[in-house]
Amino acid sequence: MMIVLLLLGAFACTGLSYFSEVKKYGESHFFLLRPRTHVFEFHPDYNSNVTILWKKGDRLINLDKNFLMAGGVFSINKLTKKNSGRYISLDKDLKEISTYTLEVKATTRAFEREPGDRFSFSIDLEPESCNIYFLPSSGRRPRMLENEIVRHGLLQGGSDELYCTGFDFIYPCGISNNNIQISCNGRYEIRDQNDNTAFVGSLEMKRITKTVIRTPGDNFNFTFNLTPNSCNIYFLPGGEDRQRDSPINLVYRGMLQGGLDDISCNGFELLKPCGILNEVLQTSCNGSYEIRDQNENIAIVVSLEMGAPAINPLPSIGIAVAVLSVFFCCCGKICGRGKSKSKEEQTETAAAEPEVQYQGRYTEPSGPSSDQLIEPSGTNHFNQPSTTTSDSLVHNDPYQDFPPSYCEVLLEAQQPIAPTAPVHHDPEPKFEFKGMTFPSTPPLEPDSGRCDVYTSDKLNFL
Repeated sequence: MMIVLLLLGAFACTGLSYFSEVKKYGESHFFLLRPRTHVFEFHPDYNSNVTILWKKGDRLINLDKNFLMAGGVFSINKLTKKNSGRYISLDKDLKEISTYTLEVKATTRAFEREPGDRFSFSIDLEPESCNIYFLPSSGRRPRMLENEIVRHGLLQGGSDELYCTGFDFIYPCGISNNNIQISCNGRYEIRDQNDNTAFVGSLEMKRITKTVIRTPGDNFNFTFNLTPNSCNIYFLPGGEDRQRDSPINLVYRGMLQGGLDDISCNGFELLKPCGILNEVLQTSCNGSYEIRDQNENIAIVVSLEMGAPAINPLPSIGIAVAVLSVFFCCCGKICGRGKSKSKEEQTETAAAEPEVQYQGRYTEPSGPSSDQLIEPSGTNHFNQPSTTTSDSLVHNDPYQDFPPSYCEVLLEAQQPIAPTAPVHHDPEPKFEFKGMTFPSTPPLEPDSGRCDVYTSDKLNFL
């Protein structure tokens, strides 16, 4: 109603009117005719033929079921490309009153998809009039070859030979693909039974990009859902080899070419359906890898960055453990030797110390004299003289350092130090075999006539 009011206002202001409007395929349009209009005619854009749509006093000429005249309003439903042109109102003298320019354009949409995504579109068009065409793009410009996917609402599979497969029909007029391929990049058109383009869909397949970081000796692989006959893999070296004139063809139509041997990047194997594998990478394999279809459309780009080799911490840990073990072992030995030496010094010191101390004077022992034997307990009795000597052992100054000439000294380096305070001597006499000395015996005086030792020929076993 708002459109009608605007048209009436325009007619009231001007005697001759010109209107122009753009409509989409399938939409509707209304023409408000002036009361003095006697003829309403159509001049199409696609030819020079003039068609009278309505004439006053005559019934509506039903040239098309989508035309309708009611209450001075002429309407066209479900516009198509053939409805584009000039609509002119004439009075009874066939003079022009108003001109309407109508342009009907196909519905357009732009799609961006990655390989493996879902792709679909549909319009309101009867299946009998539904025809869908695919115009693939090869590299930079669209191909002129048309491939019919749907004809009169039925799938034809015209894109299969271009390796663009997997389409289903959508009612009333459309298609879908749940796993779109890189080869499906291009333009899709829906046309009616009169070959008028109703819909144009532009599909741009975006390449998949990945970045992989590896070190020499690592495993490297990738693959893509592309038929082997359309599988082409190229390598663009990085680093010093980046200045090569053209990429290296590694796989051509599903066949391994081995083009990397000249740059010392080898060991590749072919993976199905379209990929490569390298179990032991080299540093020279650094660069970009591209998978392209038979039309040179790039499906996937894998950038390989080679890093420095990883350092294994186990050898370092082992060396550190070995060094620490040797260190602690040496420390243990040194400490053990120190303790042993300390114990030996303590033992020698204890052995070097005399068991008895000396005093200025000795008194005569109360035991038997030097001419008698002390009878040991539990031993046989020997014949002894009946007389005992009353001579007491006389000692000179105990601080004299010279031993008697007939007494031997065992430890020359360790001479006993005379005590500063006198102590009492053990009253029991010492015994030793003839010719043997003990360090515990106190030194004897040089002028003494005898030692503090009992000597017996019977005990002389030597």
